[in-house]
Amino acid sequence: MSDLPTILYNSSDATTIARQVTEAADAGITGFISSWWGSGDQTDTNFARVLADAATFENATRYHFASSIYFESDSPRLSGTSTIIAALRYVLAHYSNDAHFFHWRGKPVIFFWDPLGNGRTLATWAYIRSQVDPNNQTIWSAEGVDTTLLNVFDGIHLFSAGYWGIQNGNMTAVDQGFRAKVNAYNQAHRAQKIWAAGVLPGYNDTLIPGRTGTYIVPRNNGATYGISWSAAIASNPDWITITSFNEWFEGSMIEPSVHYGNQYLNLTSQYAKRWYG
Repeated sequence: MSDLPTILYNSSDATTIARQVTEAADAGITGFISSWWGSGDQTDTNFARVLADAATFENATRYHFASSIYFESDSPRLSGTSTIIAALRYVLAHYSNDAHFFHWRGKPVIFFWDPLGNGRTLATWAYIRSQVDPNNQTIWSAEGVDTTLLNVFDGIHLFSAGYWGIQNGNMTAVDQGFRAKVNAYNQAHRAQKIWAAGVLPGYNDTLIPGRTGTYIVPRNNGATYGISWSAAIASNPDWITITSFNEWFEGSMIEPSVHYGNQYLNLTSQYAKRWYG
């Protein structure tokens, strides 16, 4: 990895999860989007702990920290239409009524990674939704740049945070372009689809064994993060997503590290206050 946590940890350790919730909330983050690989997986157990720790934290501080899952569509545990339907029914049954599961305007929210990967189509997702949420009582946010996703999903977000815009110096134009596309869709369809602007401190997946097409987005001592945040705020987003809190192996983390200390949590606090006061 390109850096290491200030405190080495096991992600399933209860003390670690409680600390991460506290650190994130103290930086103005309002919830995690937690990688979720299926019921019975360790990520499922960990997510339940995140919700429980958020309740404990709110009891102590009155700060509401509400998290959702990142439905990892490429997970072997989530392969196939019937499996996806069963998994989503499980999520809704087990988590959607939890006070610390992320809700937007009264509806529980689920984030989906790479919905159109591995041969999955919009028609497949339309069928899945008809079986899981026929009355649109939940909000589904799709990762991707194709606004046709909005025909089935309720919004789009960019896990990449538009790294190509950061690299080419036109991040503001990229984010405002997506805002305009979502606005145009909403006007044409009398809809209220959601634009979630992504922010990124940097990225480096070149050290991952066997991965091809790797690249580096330099951090530039916090300047990249600042450009990303300023562009996101300027696009008048409904949400801002951070890539990432602790994806260490891809070098996109803002969690306290050996090299950067608390720099990125401190920057997050500053920009979060600039966005929502």
